Amino acid sequence: MKNDDVALIQRILAGDENAFASLVRKYQQQVHAFARRKIGDFQIAEDITQETFLQVYQKLETLDDPTLFSQWLYAIANRLCIAWFRKNRFQAEPLEDVCILGIEREPYSRYIASEHAKVAAEAQRDLVEKLLTKLKESDRKVITLHYFEEMTSSEIGEFLGVSENTIKSRIRRARQQLKKYESIIREVLGITIESEDRYTEHLNGGIRMKLTFDRENLLSSLQAIQSVVSQRNTEPLLSNVLIQAEGSTIECMATDAEMGIRMKVDGTVKEAGSILVSAEKLADIVKTSPAEKPIDLATTTDDHVEITCGDNVRKIVGFPDKAFPEFPVVDTAAFAIDGDILRSVLHKTTFAAPTREIRQTFLNGVYFNLFEDRTEVVATDAIQLALTRCEPLKLSEDRDGFIVPLKAIKEIERAFANAPEIRISRIENQILFADEHTTLKTQLMDAKYPEYNSVIPDAFEGHVVVPKASIIDTTRDIFARANPKNALVCLEINPQQIRISAKTSEADDEIHETLAAESGTGSVRIGLNAQMLIETLSHIETESVSLAFRNAILPLVVKPSGEEEHICLITPMLMDS
Repeated sequence: MKNDDVALIQRILAGDENAFASLVRKYQQQVHAFARRKIGDFQIAEDITQETFLQVYQKLETLDDPTLFSQWLYAIANRLCIAWFRKNRFQAEPLEDVCILGIEREPYSRYIASEHAKVAAEAQRDLVEKLLTKLKESDRKVITLHYFEEMTSSEIGEFLGVSENTIKSRIRRARQQLKKYESIIREVLGITIESEDRYTEHLNGGIRMKLTFDRENLLSSLQAIQSVVSQRNTEPLLSNVLIQAEGSTIECMATDAEMGIRMKVDGTVKEAGSILVSAEKLADIVKTSPAEKPIDLATTTDDHVEITCGDNVRKIVGFPDKAFPEFPVVDTAAFAIDGDILRSVLHKTTFAAPTREIRQTFLNGVYFNLFEDRTEVVATDAIQLALTRCEPLKLSEDRDGFIVPLKAIKEIERAFANAPEIRISRIENQILFADEHTTLKTQLMDAKYPEYNSVIPDAFEGHVVVPKASIIDTTRDIFARANPKNALVCLEINPQQIRISAKTSEADDEIHETLAAESGTGSVRIGLNAQMLIETLSHIETESVSLAFRNAILPLVVKPSGEEEHICLITPMLMDS
């Protein structure tokens, strides 16, 4: 391997561009895997990999010994990872220098999580510095890759260009050396090294928590957790899941500082305890484990985690649970709402919110407007609007409404898809949703929602009632045959029928269909976005729909026929005369 590298480097220095491409192909996957293990983010690892090879290209002529290329390459990638952490790590400031307004605006849980993350990172960094400086350089490199980057002996051998047996020998020698510095480990993290001959005790210490899971139960919980955990969070601890076992109950918790989830997981508690571990890594291990075998999860006294499934044993690094921010509890006396009702109001409204974040932050959520006799739930992207009403949510003495972020709304729909009853509790700037198995918390959006009632007409020039299925099918058929570059459909409404038309790709060519009305008054010719109309109609829960209008430029009102509790608005599009 080294001879191959030397030959490639000689060709590169002689001006052979293809040789450099070959060198990149040879090491690109390994460098990316290393950076991803260190950073925990796929896209950032790609950026670091690209920058690594850019520096290699620029500085290759400074490499004195081409046989050491792989070590040199690793050093560049490692240095870039360290630089990324330093740049993105939360910087502590003296309390007297911190803007009080900034502290008030930052979510409290994010501040606490950041502080915990800094403490844990400092402790781990002290341990690394104190221990690894005692080792020979060659041993220090393999022990770092093995325990902190979680590479196998085979992967390290391939990466460093030496045999697997040599790597194993260096690891054994490093363990023996580390044994001499047990007092340092105890000083920094309060742990004790046991016999190096046992896999579960060679560096860790004894077993602390022992759990057994059915693979499918654990995997489904971890997948739900992963949808909450931020994959691009600059605080590594916020990409972890807290596994906590007490008595006979096992719970998994995760948070990205703005939203968090706690779930009960079916399993057997053999030894109680808790651990923080990478949600992504644990889910990947469980996903690739044999489906028919149970999964045993054990933690050690230095916060490592061993996952055993049949003959497969995997090991990953964890963190002490002290680093995880406190998770609030929903009081059993909290307001309870029927699960079907909550799911219904969200289904009737959320579709009208923006599909991606927009500048008007208050629109990136669903608004719950609290009244004495009702709650109005509203979503809009400023082009369409959906409003529905339900029973009053009695969450606190005041009657202030609140905005729930869209990310949290999607998790509510997923986490409580089958819950018969959902308890809701508001704690200052947070709101919590819970059933007997799951609790979801989220920060409320600090914004004022627009006066949506001002855009809802209180009088109309006309309306028409048509079967919902007919108008959806007709609009879909017209849209499928129309010019794909034009989302506009034209509705010509009169008391007897609706004529739906659209332009085709051919100049001045038009396709149209007509459907009979059940009843109606007045006439209008109005242009609408076809997809928006179809989506709005599909969220109406009655067999017939009413389309009410004032003129061709004011919003069309779509609502269930004979009902007033659900109202949708669609802003018209301009049409050619």
